[in-house]
Amino acid sequence: MSRSVDGVFALDANQTITFWNQASENITGIPATHALGRCCHEVMKGHDLQGKPLCKCDCPLSSLTRGGPPPSALPMRIERTDGHKVQLKVSTMLVPSSREGQWSIVHVMRHGRDHQPAALRQDDADNSKDSTEIQPVGCQHQVPTGACLLTGREREVLRLLAHGVNVEAISEQLHLSIATVRNHIQRLMAKLDVHSRLEAVAYAHRHQID
Repeated sequence: MSRSVDGVFALDANQTITFWNQASENITGIPATHALGRCCHEVMKGHDLQGKPLCKCDCPLSSLTRGGPPPSALPMRIERTDGHKVQLKVSTMLVPSSREGQWSIVHVMRHGRDHQPAALRQDDADNSKDSTEIQPVGCQHQVPTGACLLTGREREVLRLLAHGVNVEAISEQLHLSIATVRNHIQRLMAKLDVHSRLEAVAYAHRHQID
């Protein structure tokens, strides 16, 4: 998360910011030293597109530390420290917390114009080797629909991503080209309806996909 090109920040049950990456600083102009340990609404001061405050001390998202489905990505406007107003798309996901039975709330923010669903890329020559795996692997009824759509190869790539393996290492381990691995990642992201590898990894942890 520290190296993510998207702004990523995490909150605890008290809406206190516990993580603030470099991209968050780039987007907002607020350094980590001024964000960490403060309440989210005091730092972000976000509004919806009609100017109504979204960030407030009684934010309903704080209840997500007990679990539950996160909301869809929402548009938000903030004012940078230099006075410029910025429109963002903010996604919410849950990651395991050090406290048993609790989750950390993680927000991923990116500029609104860049928030597009992951496009499916065209296969390269190596991808033809996986042609026998184009059918979904199938799964039990309690598993989310998106996960049921994953092929065996996509599930394998997702498992490696969730274990912190980078694209180059996945390429070597599965004997695929880097372009093919990236294609698999783009497809699994589209099927899971997530917009970054970080969100895909959080999805895998949340739904125990292995």
